[in-house]
Amino acid sequence: MGAPHVLLLAGIGGHATGEALDSLSTLTDAVSVVYVTAWRPAEPVRADWERRRLRGEFVEVADLDAAVLAAVALHGRLPLDGVVTYSELLLRPQAEIAFRLGLPGNPPEAVAIAQSKSLQRLLFAERDVPSPEFEIITSERDLAAAAARVGLPGVFKPSLGTGSQSVRLVSTYAELIHAFTAARAEKTTFLQSDEAYLLEQRMALERDGDSGYAAYCSVESLLAGGTAHHLAVSDRLPLEHGYAEEGVVLPGRLDEATRAAAVDVADRAIRAIGLVSGAVHTEIALTADGPRVIEVNARAGGPLPTMFKVAAGYDYAAEIGRAALGLQPSGLPEFTRVALLRYLPIPAGNWRVATQTPAGAVLRGYPELVHLSPHFAPGQRVSRQRTLHLASFMVAAPDRGTARSVTRQVERALGIRLIPGFDATAGGRP
Repeated sequence: MGAPHVLLLAGIGGHATGEALDSLSTLTDAVSVVYVTAWRPAEPVRADWERRRLRGEFVEVADLDAAVLAAVALHGRLPLDGVVTYSELLLRPQAEIAFRLGLPGNPPEAVAIAQSKSLQRLLFAERDVPSPEFEIITSERDLAAAAARVGLPGVFKPSLGTGSQSVRLVSTYAELIHAFTAARAEKTTFLQSDEAYLLEQRMALERDGDSGYAAYCSVESLLAGGTAHHLAVSDRLPLEHGYAEEGVVLPGRLDEATRAAAVDVADRAIRAIGLVSGAVHTEIALTADGPRVIEVNARAGGPLPTMFKVAAGYDYAAEIGRAALGLQPSGLPEFTRVALLRYLPIPAGNWRVATQTPAGAVLRGYPELVHLSPHFAPGQRVSRQRTLHLASFMVAAPDRGTARSVTRQVERALGIRLIPGFDATAGGRP
């Protein structure tokens, strides 16, 4: 038998395409790409794919439905053995392709639930999976009843979304109305829609006592042939700017009993949804009444493939590719270091970047830095309209204490100073 033929769905979001190709190339030299151009041009990715001299085809399409049709047509020319994506925004076509072609993958109906926080909440209530109280909102007529049922303060969020965009703590009815109005007007990168929103019971996630961490974690899992391998539990840094993420630490610091309870709840949630293949990233609130599911995502958390490599030398992206081929993991991670990804949130309001140290200078000054990604440049406008963060960077260290210390040093070295106002050219990542 020849090498398996893997299809990578790419376009935006998730693990970087070049790194994904690096990992998939360790499994096979037959890697085709279907690239959705709705967000950005394909030329740089196509050039990278051609440079690697992989067998297969590179196909550009305009939208999600076209991606499915292109994959089916490709299968007719060069039969596929697996289809993989690392992007939340491409999960639906991945599931549809796998279903149509009889390839390993999650059922489309399970992916539909995983991409809908409202459907998750309804299912978890039915299956007795611990999660917060909630009400679903589809119009202004639902707001008063939701506030009365859930109570205020509560957490407002879109049913379809990623990166905590439009997630807000609302303390008054007026704030709830404003959050709903603003969320409906917010532009989204998704090429699909969900008209539902949620008002949820507030869980105190900001801090876990005096531990130095937030009161929530995430369970990182790999599903292969219906078997769940729970690889790790990652920590979160305290929330200082609403629900904008502040940072991820891998491996986490939870004691064995708390970690086991979080994994058990994640496992119950995954089984209830019906996910059977690929990566799963389950966020878990650590409450006084035990762990509760915040949400289940049918893909790796954005930075996790890189963090697994840094902290354990574990190629999570390649293992996700193996699962797409119907194979069990080649191994499980053994952690020897700590990886810390720090996000620098944008304060509420409108700003302009007055000063910022060039990224190259900071990278040269800190060998512990794995990568540094400023989202803006001096002079550019800054607000939470397009992204919640000023910059992100990852640190590798022998232990959590050292990782936290280096992170604080890097923050100071970045020297980002904001001034109020929008009297500058627009900028920032979409």
